[in-house]
Amino acid sequence: MKIQICMFVYNLEKTLKQSIQSVIDASAGLDIEVYVMCNGCKDESFSIAKKYSETDHRVQAVELIFGDKSETWNQFVYHYYDDKSIPVFLDGDLTFEHKAIVNIANYYLAHPAYNSVSSMPWAGGRSSEEWRARLLKHHEFTGNLYLLNPEFVQRVKSANIRLPVGLIGDDSMLGFLTATNLVDGTDEPLKRRGVCEDAVFIYEKLSPFSLADLKLYWRRRVRYSMRKLQQDEIVSLLKQKGIEHMPERASDVFKSDKRYLTWRGLDTVFDFIAIRRLKQ
Repeated sequence: MKIQICMFVYNLEKTLKQSIQSVIDASAGLDIEVYVMCNGCKDESFSIAKKYSETDHRVQAVELIFGDKSETWNQFVYHYYDDKSIPVFLDGDLTFEHKAIVNIANYYLAHPAYNSVSSMPWAGGRSSEEWRARLLKHHEFTGNLYLLNPEFVQRVKSANIRLPVGLIGDDSMLGFLTATNLVDGTDEPLKRRGVCEDAVFIYEKLSPFSLADLKLYWRRRVRYSMRKLQQDEIVSLLKQKGIEHMPERASDVFKSDKRYLTWRGLDTVFDFIAIRRLKQ
C-alpha cells in the first residue's frame, strides 16, 4: 500500500520543518511519498523543504511560482500523482496526532466504497467539539486532512475536471463533487463520504487578546464569505449544466451587475466585503 501525500504550503518557513516531521511520524510504517507543494512562497519555505528532502528520500520539494491552492491541487493530481497510490491531501500549517495518516488509510481500506475520507480536529475546546459532532453527523468534508479514493481521482482525470483557478473553497467543492459522484444528479454524503475519528489534525488556536490573531480572524471571516459565494454560484451552474461546465477560473461566474448581498446577520458585513473583492 503506497501513499502519495500532497502537502499544501504557502509562506510557512517558521513551522514547516516541524509539520513535515509530523507527517512522517503520523505515517509510521507506511510506504509514502510526501510532495511538499510550495506555491507562490515568498519566504524560505521551498529551501527548507528542499533541505529536508536531501536527508529523506520520501520527501520531494516542489516549487510552483503561482500561489493558488486549487491550482496546486490540479498540479499534483495531473502531474505528480501516479494514478495507483492512495492520495492524501493536507495543509502544511498543521501537525498530526499519532498514526493519523496510518489511521485514515486503514479506514479507507476498510470502507473502499467511499469517494473520500475526512479527518477530525483535535478536541481543543467547545468549538472543536461542535465541529467534530457536525463532521460525524453529516459526514462533512474537511480540507485540513483528507483522502480521496484512487478510482474517484481516475474519474476526475478521465473527465478532465480541474478545480477553478482562484477558488477559495477547494474543500467545499471537493465535498460537493464527492457527495454527488461528479454531479450525476444525486447527492448522498452519508453514503459517499467517510469520516475517520482516529485521523486527528492539530491546529493553533487564535487568541482574542492578540491583535495579530484578531486581524487573522477578520481575514478568515471575509474568506469564508468569499468561499460561500463562490460555492453557491459554481454549484448552481454545475447542477444546471453539468460537470463539463466547471469554470476555468472562479471569477468567471461573477457578474458585475448581479445583486449578491442578502441579510445574514453579522455575516452580512463580511459578505459585503467579499462581494466587492470577488467582483474586482
